[in-house]
Amino acid sequence: MKKIFYLLISMSLLTSCKKFLEVIPTNSISPQGYFKTEEEAEIALAGVYDVLGKSGTYGRTLYFEMDVADDSFVALSTWTQDLSLFNYNPSDTKVTDLWIYMYTGINRANTLLDNIARVQMDPVKRDAIEGQALFLRAYYYFLLTNYWGNIPMRLQATNSVTDNDLPFTPYKDVYHQIVSDMEKAADKVYSIGKYANAGRVTKEVVWGILARVNLKMAGAPLRDKSRYAEAKKWAEKVITGGKNSLNTDYRQVFINMCKGSYDLKESMWEVEFKRYNGTQNEEGSLGSINGIAAAAKPWGYSYGAKHTTKYYFDLFENTSQTINGVAHILSPDMRRDWSISPYYYSDNLKATYNATQIYNRMDAKWRREYEPTDPKFNGSTTINFPLLRYADVLLMYAEADNEINGPQAVAIEYVNQVRRRAYGKLLAGNGVKYIQIDNGGTGFTEEPTATVVGGGGFGAEARAIVSQGKITNIMILNSGSGYTSQPTVVISGVGTGASATAVLDNRMTINADLKSPATDDVIYFREAIKKERGLELGYEGLRRFDLIRWNDYITVMKQVATNIKSTTTTSPASTYAYAARHGDNVSARDTLLAIPSREIEMNRKAKQNNGW
Repeated sequence: MKKIFYLLISMSLLTSCKKFLEVIPTNSISPQGYFKTEEEAEIALAGVYDVLGKSGTYGRTLYFEMDVADDSFVALSTWTQDLSLFNYNPSDTKVTDLWIYMYTGINRANTLLDNIARVQMDPVKRDAIEGQALFLRAYYYFLLTNYWGNIPMRLQATNSVTDNDLPFTPYKDVYHQIVSDMEKAADKVYSIGKYANAGRVTKEVVWGILARVNLKMAGAPLRDKSRYAEAKKWAEKVITGGKNSLNTDYRQVFINMCKGSYDLKESMWEVEFKRYNGTQNEEGSLGSINGIAAAAKPWGYSYGAKHTTKYYFDLFENTSQTINGVAHILSPDMRRDWSISPYYYSDNLKATYNATQIYNRMDAKWRREYEPTDPKFNGSTTINFPLLRYADVLLMYAEADNEINGPQAVAIEYVNQVRRRAYGKLLAGNGVKYIQIDNGGTGFTEEPTATVVGGGGFGAEARAIVSQGKITNIMILNSGSGYTSQPTVVISGVGTGASATAVLDNRMTINADLKSPATDDVIYFREAIKKERGLELGYEGLRRFDLIRWNDYITVMKQVATNIKSTTTTSPASTYAYAARHGDNVSARDTLLAIPSREIEMNRKAKQNNGW
């Protein structure tokens, strides 16, 4: 985003601290003197969007600390108290910062909405700006009420620095305001294709998020079952609009984000993190705080601090197989080895995990090795974060329709479309499943290069392992795609006599569609959709949200805690999982966050959430 000139009024927070308010600016511009031109309106709109990219929102917190669920734990041995460990207190800075940022965005939106009618510009363009501001205000309220329940709601800009005592609006009323704002926005914003990037809100984005909002309203805590029809309606508008579709390759969805490429049909709305004039103007940590742990070069630095749980790993379709004397856990579901790291970096090379190394594996959807930016900063990345993908829309339609009608052919087909992509059915040809060593050869003093060539495909990567002069294992690092016949494995290096055979995964013969009993009745299909959302959307900031609205969060987290206790070993990674007491600390209070202490102190009408 461009550098943004912020109005004084839009900087005033609903819960501003007294020290900040005591500073009297001498060069401020009032809204009445500012909103005159289209450029000024666009600058103000950029300020509303800007909140999305802060480290306290989607720059880090909302997908890292805030979305710890059954799919992950934070593997940082120095952390003993944190939001992600469920043992924080109401003065926690991450909780406070998120609250402040949400109200900052709301107040900026209110300032723009209060003044947009005065701007002299093309009415269609003005409507588009107004629609985006309406939607973003509603989206920030959606996040607030999801995380805190009843919250203060203000629909006009702050006009007094002493106006802090606001009553908390019941979440039911907040949701209805959210829906009202978003429905108005849908009529005003441009459709997909107007923008060359995914950072701006379009009609299709509003429709998709309206489906998400209505699904939440149908679930806990509001439980308004009538909203399923609304969720289905809005998801259906996206689908039947015909402007969105699945990327044929699940992996490419996230590679595109790493590369800074846009696929608007699949990845409909993203938080953008770009670099201008050699400096990082936004605060994105995607692929740096999570991702595959790495030193700075050649991959790009990553803490690799978010690891998978065995509970989540086992949700995928897995099979055990011994290859070249080494036990491996294979999966026909391509999402597993993209979402969860199948390899780690060792001495500037890639090495695969064995069958016992589950807790070592990291959240790997965003891999800095694909990030083209040079230099790659240690603390931040230029990788965009997805807020809405088309696969999510398909699954939301299926969930809503099932709750209304039970399993129907159309809904089952939409789930199967997501599954077929996951199993590589949308790709031409097969991938390499494993490489069988026919002859380990002799005389190898260092690892030779193992290259997969021919077969009509591309992208397969392998690494040969040498012991006592012979090749003992060839690890698949990337299965590639498009192989219509058996490719050749070329081994080159110091040594002789080695040969190996590539075995294809034959994904074209796999039936990826849901099978009975998953499609037999509303309960079985519901559980299948829940699982599919977990496999498809893991680590994208939605898992905790889903589990809470399904009223499953406490139960599932306790199951994860039990699973960790029974499956951890002495390895450092599994020790971190156990030390995090993942799930043990979770209780009913954790379905909502604590109201920040700062708000309790500043707002005399504030009331703390239960359990805090």
